[in-house]
Amino acid sequence: MRPLLSSMSSRCLPVLLGLALTVPMPFALAAVEGSSYEACPSCVPGDLAWNDGEFDQIYLSTGNAPANLQPHVLAVDSVSRALALLKVEGKNKPVAVFGDDSARNLARGLAAALAKAGPQQDVLFFIVSSGNSGLFGSKLGNSGRAFIDQHGLNIIFGEARVDFIGRYRATRMRRAFDFGSRTAASPVRLAADGMHHVRSDWVVVPLMTPVQTGTPAVLMAPALPVQMMAAPVVQDDKYYAAQEERLKSLKRLRAQDLITEQEYQAKRADILKAW
Repeated sequence: MRPLLSSMSSRCLPVLLGLALTVPMPFALAAVEGSSYEACPSCVPGDLAWNDGEFDQIYLSTGNAPANLQPHVLAVDSVSRALALLKVEGKNKPVAVFGDDSARNLARGLAAALAKAGPQQDVLFFIVSSGNSGLFGSKLGNSGRAFIDQHGLNIIFGEARVDFIGRYRATRMRRAFDFGSRTAASPVRLAADGMHHVRSDWVVVPLMTPVQTGTPAVLMAPALPVQMMAAPVVQDDKYYAAQEERLKSLKRLRAQDLITEQEYQAKRADILKAW
């Protein structure tokens, strides 16, 4: 038996060595590179605005989008509570995208990135959330983009609740994630109470914090682009229906303690002034 095993080993060893030498280069490199996960292969190190641990990371991306109202100072606590309410359609019922920890981590990252972002930049995020509770609960990847406009914090999901870590641990091969688009919807279907839906993958979180301009200590109200200031507002039935929906959404935010009573009354007064 031993001579047979020895003979088999001597014949198999060159084959195994040959296979090892033919492993694709990206796989070989991934096995020896650093511990941080690169969810955005097209991003460069200079684009990284925030990261935490091995996976959570946020980049700044410059594109041809309309001018955003940035830089902006986010209220982390209120944004974190709003993110924790985000759900995505599951097999049987909507399920939460984030737990409290991952929602707060994303809020912290968005706050750090949006404080640095310029008007022509979107924020690209990749945040890992828990798939279920318990010590051995799976970790799921969530990716998308965010920006500030006159309506609030826009969040577009490219992918949500993707189970990727097991394969990555086994092969060390990274998976490129989709960060969503303003022009084309992704397959993600969101459910979010108290938020305006632009598309099935795109929601807007109303904000009360003004845009930051000048030095960090100065907070000023955002100036609208010239073309927006010049455009007349048509107050037709569609306009009043939109205003009514804004009041209802605002009331839901207050009922869920996502905004304070003072913030609720101030924003309500603004909407009624425009009525």
